[in-house]
Amino acid sequence: MEPLGELLTRKAKKNKGKPYLYFQDQVVSYEAINACANQMANSFKAQGVSKGDHVTVMLPNCPEYLYCWFGLAKLGAVIVAVNTRYRGEGLKNLIEASDSSLVAIGPDFLPQYEEITHSIKGVDTLVVDDAFFRKSSTSLSSDIPTIEDIEPLIIGFTSGTTGLPKLVRNSHRAYITAARELASCYLELSEEDRIYSTLPLYHANPQVYCVLTALAADASVVVAPRFSASRFWGDVRKYNATAFSYVGAILPILLAQPERSDDRDVPAAKCVGGGAPKEVYEAVARRFGIEVHELYGMSETGTFNTINRPGKGKAGTVGQVREGFDVRIFDDKDNELPPGEVGEIVIRPEKPYIMFDGYYKSPEETVESSSNWWFHTGDLGKVDEDGYYYFCGRKKESIRRGGENISPYDIENAINSHPAVAESAAFGISDPIMAEEIGVAVVLKTSKTLNHEDVVAWCEARLPKFLIPRYIEFMENLPKSASEKVQKVVLKERGLTPATWDRQKQTEN
Repeated sequence: MEPLGELLTRKAKKNKGKPYLYFQDQVVSYEAINACANQMANSFKAQGVSKGDHVTVMLPNCPEYLYCWFGLAKLGAVIVAVNTRYRGEGLKNLIEASDSSLVAIGPDFLPQYEEITHSIKGVDTLVVDDAFFRKSSTSLSSDIPTIEDIEPLIIGFTSGTTGLPKLVRNSHRAYITAARELASCYLELSEEDRIYSTLPLYHANPQVYCVLTALAADASVVVAPRFSASRFWGDVRKYNATAFSYVGAILPILLAQPERSDDRDVPAAKCVGGGAPKEVYEAVARRFGIEVHELYGMSETGTFNTINRPGKGKAGTVGQVREGFDVRIFDDKDNELPPGEVGEIVIRPEKPYIMFDGYYKSPEETVESSSNWWFHTGDLGKVDEDGYYYFCGRKKESIRRGGENISPYDIENAINSHPAVAESAAFGISDPIMAEEIGVAVVLKTSKTLNHEDVVAWCEARLPKFLIPRYIEFMENLPKSASEKVQKVVLKERGLTPATWDRQKQTEN
């Protein structure tokens, strides 16, 4: 399989002036993005970047992000895709831990970067802006080394809910294989498709499911500066986007917008991502006429490992196993569990180099996550008799109440099914007797009202007694990462507040 730089060159020759990238009022053809990638490669080379070097990129969603990424790929260098929200010691740690020799940064992020430049040694800086691409040749330097697809392409970071984020390094083959299979087998895209992306480009979701999948399909990608619920459908119509990606709360936020008579009159026919429980999955299909391709995976496991296939989706599941991978459900002693029982999701590849090659400079953590020749995801799940998998939450986010491990998943699903609820998060609150009690943070839909007793009554009608939350707090927003994942560790550390309602105290009174 060809590495990314060669793939881009071949696609540029094939598609020439066809639009590849739409960004606001800019339209960048296949030929043009290849030329800009060449310019960027030449500029990086002039800065001393060579094959195997690591380069941190801190840019907003913009064409220049892709020019940097593709330019580094042409050199055989590795992009370090840093969350642009980091600053201070956190940013310093990521740059140093990744062994970056250069930071390519946009003007908007210079203030937070300059806070730490005095304490970082041996790292050069390259400021990238619009004018930058008028300074160098569009022909790639002739002395570029041979690059194999099994060599590293990108370093990303885990969410880092506890301790420092871990560095995840993937090869050209891992990312391009995922994109090609998603385009051809699992989304059935054609060269006429346009994929709309609203997520930050440092995240694996838009990198693979949008940018590279469009490239693999000879299609186009539409990149928005950021997610905006008010502009989302307007953009989909404006750019005639036929598909889009999502994570976490994006679909519930779209569903929370006021209904319109033209909700089903959109060019988008499909969406792909993770974080759509049964009610959301069905509501999106019903209201917008869009097929939801809910999937499961992570950066470590080649981005996705199960997916709902076209015409064969099952609401509430993350689909069936992607070809080339073996996925099982294990108990705590690595015994496989039968269908219907909840355990840890474990994964291994059936082909070489389609998963990560280990946590960078963390051999102990790599070994720990890969016991008995299986990668242990740390996620809870189950599989049914038809081979459809269910995501049941993070193993570390399970609530330990009275000696029993409780997954937040069922609690959240029950509460989220209430017509007044936009989203919720269940988490453990320390208790001297039970070890932990169940706490729930609830966000209501705009103009909707609900009281604590209503939440309890709703849960009592849908959940067993031991899953009824003791603590309830209404919040305007849940704490989230840049990729829209709820940060339950923040809620757990926050604990009880003056706004927390205690069901037990109400009963005692």
